[in-house]
Amino acid sequence: MIELRNVRNIAVFIFADVEELDFVGVYEVLCKSRGMKEEGVLAFDSPLRVDIIARESPVLLIIPGGNGITPLMKDTSLLEKIHQFAQDHVICSVCTGSLLLGAAGVLGKKALTHHEHVADLKAYAEAATGRVHVNNKVITSAGISSSIDLGLKLLEMIYDEKTAQKVADRLELPARYNPQASIVRF
Repeated sequence: MIELRNVRNIAVFIFADVEELDFVGVYEVLCKSRGMKEEGVLAFDSPLRVDIIARESPVLLIIPGGNGITPLMKDTSLLEKIHQFAQDHVICSVCTGSLLLGAAGVLGKKALTHHEHVADLKAYAEAATGRVHVNNKVITSAGISSSIDLGLKLLEMIYDEKTAQKVADRLELPARYNPQASIVRF
């Protein structure tokens, strides 16, 4: 598994017609860890900085999905920027954001997307199972609510499982955090 212990600057790519929960879920989880550190609930040396508009060069980029993905998949300049970024950095997607990663040529052999877009994903990669799939420097998550799972998986990879579980508990998730589950059952 890729080493993320030194990741501190994370950016979330926002665009017209983005699916709100795709970016808000992961953003909430990652920012919650910072707040819990400031409260003294979590003990780690260096909190995350998560920007919607990157002020510093991000080490990790998160691309959410939504209806706005379709026109972006034709934007050759953007696809080239994503491709270049992914050469030296970790890149993540939520939902149909993986289709943009596929169009940029950065997906590995397997990836995740919203279950209604698996046929579209097959143009770029095999469909993985679970809610979060790690493939070297590319991390994909399934449909909309898996944005929260992605955030927890990133916390686990950056800090540890205990930190991810404490944040999951604070967010009152109904079951033990498990990003490998197919779907969370209530």
